[in-house]
Amino acid sequence: MAQSFKNNSGKSAFGVFSESQNAGEYIYNRKLKNILCNTIAKTNNQSSLLLFKKSQLLKYDPLLILSNKTNLNINLITKLNLLNIPVIQNIQTQQTPTNITIDSIPYLNYNIDPKGYLFGNSICGINNYTKYMIYNPNNPPNN
Repeated sequence: MAQSFKNNSGKSAFGVFSESQNAGEYIYNRKLKNILCNTIAKTNNQSSLLLFKKSQLLKYDPLLILSNKTNLNINLITKLNLLNIPVIQNIQTQQTPTNITIDSIPYLNYNIDPKGYLFGNSICGINNYTKYMIYNPNNPPNN
């Protein structure tokens, strides 16, 4: 008898940090780590050069290892770097950043993300905030 009632656990939305890899991904990640460990990389062909460049980026941005920045578990190892990004603006004074007062009416006195850096000005930019995610070494994931 076929299983008519499959269990959907929601793993696709939450994600896991130690996802299983196929052989190709394992070998690729192994090459990246080896190139990153070696200080002198021999770039005798195009694929070696691309691996070397990605390993150099990996040194500065560990989030490049992660495949999907929109998973719900990504906030466990990241934080947002919002320095010099206007997040909230006072509508009357056009001042950013501004202090929020308790007696103000929400959405009438303040404009959130006035320039569209975080959520875009159209539907295409709704995930712009992922550009400002940086690795947070203070919160390593527990596997």
